[in-house]
Amino acid sequence: MNFGFLKSHLYSKFWDPIFFSFTLLFISLVSGVHAESKEIFLPFPETWNESIPKESDKLDPSKPTTGDLKDTKVETLTVSEPPPKTDLNLTSSKTDSKKKKKKEVIDPSKASYQKGKAYLSRDQKKSAEQEFADSYGKEGEVAKFSRVENTNLFGLDGKEKESSGLVEKQEDPDLKIKSQFELARSLDRIGNPESEEKAYKEYLKLVTEFPKHPELTPRAHYAMAVLLIRKKEYRSAAHQLVQVIKNFKESEEFLPAHYYLGKIYESSWDERDLERSLKYYQLYLNGVEGKNPKPGYDFRKETRERLRVLGSAI
Repeated sequence: MNFGFLKSHLYSKFWDPIFFSFTLLFISLVSGVHAESKEIFLPFPETWNESIPKESDKLDPSKPTTGDLKDTKVETLTVSEPPPKTDLNLTSSKTDSKKKKKKEVIDPSKASYQKGKAYLSRDQKKSAEQEFADSYGKEGEVAKFSRVENTNLFGLDGKEKESSGLVEKQEDPDLKIKSQFELARSLDRIGNPESEEKAYKEYLKLVTEFPKHPELTPRAHYAMAVLLIRKKEYRSAAHQLVQVIKNFKESEEFLPAHYYLGKIYESSWDERDLERSLKYYQLYLNGVEGKNPKPGYDFRKETRERLRVLGSAI
């Protein structure tokens, strides 16, 4: 007889009821947990304080394995809900957006200034004057630029008092200097002896009251010198050009001042000096070599011609 087969058969018969009992108990436990889980996992819980068995409790056979999970040790999980939106939050966001979007302030003097510039581009000076006057009559931010424009236009019309009045009303120091220069230049461009004398006084006022402005002071010295050369007052003209050469080496007028000094010393007057004239012409030409002087300051062609003539004459 095969005792091994008999032994295994008896064992299987003995353990079948026990195995069956444990199987039923396991199924009921699993189905119980599954039934409980439907009550625990809510769709959108505000707080979740239900009891969940620890994994160690499930696996430890020494712990009770009944379907009643309320007697076991539990872990508490708390899920916090995002704070609800309130009217206060909405009001705050609206306030922030208002702060970001500052209300645009319209300058009342800007439109007339733009009209004036448009009229000037078409050479309609009278209409431009009216628009600029309307602009600074409104006292906006752009009014100061309108004053500069009318300072020039009034000067060209020979309205010296009106133009000087606008210069005095300029509160911005830099624009005041510019207005002063525009007045002097406009009087200079009229071209008659009376207006030239007025222009000289305005240039002189600028270089004495604003002696160190890096742009307009050398321009005023230079413009005075050119005016005096036209009047054949060579000594006074040379004095103004020397001020540019000595004090404003970085200015645009520095090299052209050398050209005009060459022209002065070539002219017929008591201190005529062709050697000195040749020297100044050469200094100008050396200085502009490799550069492209701006219109009005480009004397390369004239200088080369004078160097050729003076070189053969000397």
